[in-house]
Amino acid sequence: MRWFRARAPRGHGPGSPVFVLVHGVGLSHRSFSRLAAELVAHGPVLAPDLTGFGRSPGRGRRLSIAQLAEGLLPHLDALAARPGRPLDGPVVLVGHSLGAQVVVEAARLRPSLAAGIVLVGPVVDRRAPGLVGQGRRLALDMLREPPITAAMVARDYVRGGPLSYAAGTRSMLRHRIDERLAGVTSPVLVLRGRHDPVAPARWAGELAALVVDGVHRDVPGAVHNVVHSRPREAGREIAAFVARLRRS
Repeated sequence: MRWFRARAPRGHGPGSPVFVLVHGVGLSHRSFSRLAAELVAHGPVLAPDLTGFGRSPGRGRRLSIAQLAEGLLPHLDALAARPGRPLDGPVVLVGHSLGAQVVVEAARLRPSLAAGIVLVGPVVDRRAPGLVGQGRRLALDMLREPPITAAMVARDYVRGGPLSYAAGTRSMLRHRIDERLAGVTSPVLVLRGRHDPVAPARWAGELAALVVDGVHRDVPGAVHNVVHSRPREAGREIAAFVARLRRS
């Protein structure tokens, strides 16, 4: 699994939050490029290309959501143990779409890892659990995305190829994030674009209610790829969530 780190304009103080950004199906770390530029002012930002996507090997290989989550842990464990470069601040897992499923599994596998979890446009809404229902919602979303975001999505889809997208979609549709989230003990922010057809407001509210410290927030004027189309607003919501974590 390939990892990338955002360049910080200045050094971070000890104890700064560490943001781990996990992309959606068919995409790569590039989908977080604009949000990373906002979050890096607050702390280190790391982003993987999940196995089979972006620059990571395994294209077309179908892994379960749990297996994708397991792939995150060796790198994070190694960074935490590295002399002189420890991850000494609270880790905040940020997952978009399929990435939301992955960070939930990572938090279940390693309960002590994440001080907080951000689920952005989480899938799969149980009222449209199948390929047809999700396909319709995604098509509607692509009609609403701004051109710069639609172009980013199209580039990553073409680079990844249909086999990787199909394999990731099968894993995504088989995962029940609502059932798995009940076992997470970290505070959770469910974040979505206000007009996101993939993750409706009702669904986001239901997920937030499944955890003790769950919060649901909408970003006005945005749809599913809010981390790219509205990075400043999304970054502001995530930074406010982290500030609440640190106060508590």
